[in-house]
Amino acid sequence: MNKRKILFVDDDSGVLSGLKRMLHKMKDEWDMKFVSGGQEALDCLARETYDVIISDMKMPKMTGAQLLKKVSEKYPNTVRFILSGHSDKELILQSVGYAHRYLAKPCDPDKLRQLLATSLGIREMLTSRELHARISKIKSLPSPPEIYNKVISEVQSPNANLNRIADLISQDVGMTAKVLQMVNSAFFSLPTHVDNLRRAVSLLGLNTIQGLLLTAGIFSCFENTEIMGISVNIIYTHSMSVGANAHAIAKQLGMSQNSVEDAQMAGMLHDIGKLILMEYFREETKQVIKLAVENKMPLYFAEKEILGVSHAKIGAHLLSLWGLPDSIIEAIIFHHSPSKAGDISINVLTAVHIANALTPEFHETGRLLKSSTIDPDYIQALGLSNRLESFNDICNSDLEIEKV
Repeated sequence: MNKRKILFVDDDSGVLSGLKRMLHKMKDEWDMKFVSGGQEALDCLARETYDVIISDMKMPKMTGAQLLKKVSEKYPNTVRFILSGHSDKELILQSVGYAHRYLAKPCDPDKLRQLLATSLGIREMLTSRELHARISKIKSLPSPPEIYNKVISEVQSPNANLNRIADLISQDVGMTAKVLQMVNSAFFSLPTHVDNLRRAVSLLGLNTIQGLLLTAGIFSCFENTEIMGISVNIIYTHSMSVGANAHAIAKQLGMSQNSVEDAQMAGMLHDIGKLILMEYFREETKQVIKLAVENKMPLYFAEKEILGVSHAKIGAHLLSLWGLPDSIIEAIIFHHSPSKAGDISINVLTAVHIANALTPEFHETGRLLKSSTIDPDYIQALGLSNRLESFNDICNSDLEIEKV
């Protein structure tokens, strides 16, 4: 088994010595290099390839944010972590587009190991380093013009209201994912994971939200919102419907409140890979749609033919790099094929799979798109076959979206 190559960067020699001692037991799995500054780190990357770079934030000559910006431009295949004892909001905003994850010192070695395993494991599902490099460069996903303009107008208003901002952001899956990444980063030192968007926006505060939207430059507007009859609006409408329906199904299945909220969030984000394809893989997406139409096959089958991987894995890969929780990542990866998840139990994936399979999705012409179908073996194994009719009623009721 090839060892993972991990590069640690910190200007404090005492911290580096502590990391070496703390991570000594990982020497059989990781090939670790410890350097004391940004330029030394860049010199190492110029000589050999590293899977992950983990940098301190506040360093002389070159900050962690500046270093990771250079790494993202020159070595996009390298996963980028910030590990720091500082919580300077200005530096966080500078690094938000370039750091995949934020960890606070001291970091438990077992937690670090788990986080690295998740990020790198999902990365291995992609078929090529080129594909990974293109995804790793993504800072955030563009928004539909009408939503983006409303959010910008609200945050610039002298009477800006956090609840109104949260409600607008909740209509945008890319903004939602990025805000959740930020509020759940280690720099905010929250005792629990936050999945409720109003609470997330409240915790970040108006100044930070304004910084994210206006200064950090991580949000932008879709310029081209349609490809061959598949539009951003169609993807958004379907995603919001699946989120609402997954929420209702999770409640009907008796899940905990946290799982119900995770189900809604995972449902909203389950097709985020399609947005990535629409914005960053436009030529390949045209080939995918052409193949799907000509062969009357689901789009995710055509994606595998053209790209070697589906939108589900592409979206999960990005959100894993951004640090969203495993329950949401799992639901996104396996929303078409839940039997492959390994753990056959009623969970967030269950609600999202059922909601996605039963929620209609339409082409711009009004024609029903051939999308996902129920996995009968999975449903039978969970003993839910006799409940599909009631789930179908939920997913075909416009009222359910309004309720949530």
